[in-house]
Order: sequence, then C-alpha cells, then structure tokens
Amino acid sequence: MSDESFDVAYLVLQGDPATSKSRLSAMLSREQRQHLTRYCLERVRGIVGNDNLFMLAENRAAVSEGQLLDIKTIQQHGDDLNSALAAARSAPELCSYQAAIVIPNDLPFLVDLGAHQLGPFDRQCLITPDTHLSGTNLLRVPISFGQPIFSFGLNSFSNHVRAARAQELEVRVAPCPNAMDLDTPNDLILAQEIFPEAELWRLL
Repeated sequence: MSDESFDVAYLVLQGDPATSKSRLSAMLSREQRQHLTRYCLERVRGIVGNDNLFMLAENRAAVSEGQLLDIKTIQQHGDDLNSALAAARSAPELCSYQAAIVIPNDLPFLVDLGAHQLGPFDRQCLITPDTHLSGTNLLRVPISFGQPIFSFGLNSFSNHVRAARAQELEVRVAPCPNAMDLDTPNDLILAQEIFPEAELWRLL
C-alpha cells in the first residue's frame, strides 16, 4: 500500500445483514447471503487494513457486523443511501482525509483498488462502473469539496459522471481488477464461470 493511500478513507456500504442481497434469494439462502456480505467485508479489510476503513451501517445489526471485524462504523440515518452518504462525508471521522472511496459490499473477487489509491485527490472523481456499464462498483470523491455527487441507484454510473462534471471535477473512469459485483442471479452465474476456483464458492 502506498503512503498516498493514507490520504483516503475507505467507506464500505453495509445494509441490514438479514435482508442484504435480497435479489439473490432465488439462488442463495438468507444464511448464504449473510456469508457473502461478511466475506466481502473481510476481503476489503484484507486489502486496505483497518486504519482508515469505515463502514456506513444501515442499522444496529449492520453495526454489529462491523464490530465483529473491528471496523469503525458510521450509522446511517434515514432510508435514503445518497443522503446518508452525503452526511457521512461530513462526519468528524472522515474530515481529516482528502478523499473517500465508496465500496458497495458485494465485491467478493476484489484484489486491489488500483488507481483509486493514487493522487491527486482534491479535484478528481474516479468511477469504476459495473459489468453492465450502468451501475457504480467503486466511487472516489473529494471530501472537502462543495456539494456531494452521490447518485447510487438506477443508472448510477451515468448519473455520477453527470453530477461530478456539474461540480467541475475531473472525471476518470477507473477499471479495477476483479471489481465484479454480485447483484442479480445472472451476476452469480457469470461469476461462477469467470472465477470457478474462487474461495467464495466453498463458503456458500
């Protein structure tokens, strides 16, 4: 890990463990989906360590997941993720960092964060799209900067690009090794074909 990476906070999104990844319920039981999200947390922690890793936790059950792995938590207020992210960006825990990398908790094959860990941090927005080029798998934004640009949800990739440009940020599309998310049953089938030897399959 480069010294520059310590200018960045890593913010993992953790929903309610009881309902996380509900769109995979046709293929994975609730217990398997809980194993999946915990495995993703452990993988991110293994990549970046605990020093500047934080979790935006949807509720107390999500907070407990973070505590199990000694991850610092910021509890989400309200049901709207984008508003919660905007509030978290201004939280005292994050104010000493130049940028935050938002990491959805469904990237079980992630091996590193590549360009997201390299500066400059003040005027750049880095975006890793999902495999469909419609969603957002990783997002790096400056912390001490104007208005937040968070637009997770339908067509978030194009919405993030548009919002960042409106704030006159330099936008970089940043591919990231193995940053494939598991969001739908088709994603799961494709991942089993691409990563047939992945440790994850032995845990589910």
